Amino acid sequence: MKFLSIRELRSSTGQLKKMLSDEEKIVLTTNGKPAALMIEVSENTLEYVLTDFRVAKARRAIRQLQEHSVNTGLETLTLDEINSEIAAARREKAGT
Repeated sequence: MKFLSIRELRSSTGQLKKMLSDEEKIVLTTNGKPAALMIEVSENTLEYVLTDFRVAKARRAIRQLQEHSVNTGLETLTLDEINSEIAAARREKAGT
């Protein structure tokens, strides 16, 4: 995997397609920190790649929610307690 700064990208846009075909993915950085991911796609693979990206994003969100529940002790709530919290949130929302 290649790392490329935004500044380097500006000066090498003509070589970008070749870099992507050689590397498959490039991490764009700003101030030395990852900022974006570029991957090679084609007309035939675009929809598949976008679907894979959406699935990965959803899985990451679920994992973060699970980690948050463990870190805050919420994973021990009973079903009755969960339903009570949902009802309270709905009442609060209806009142605002």
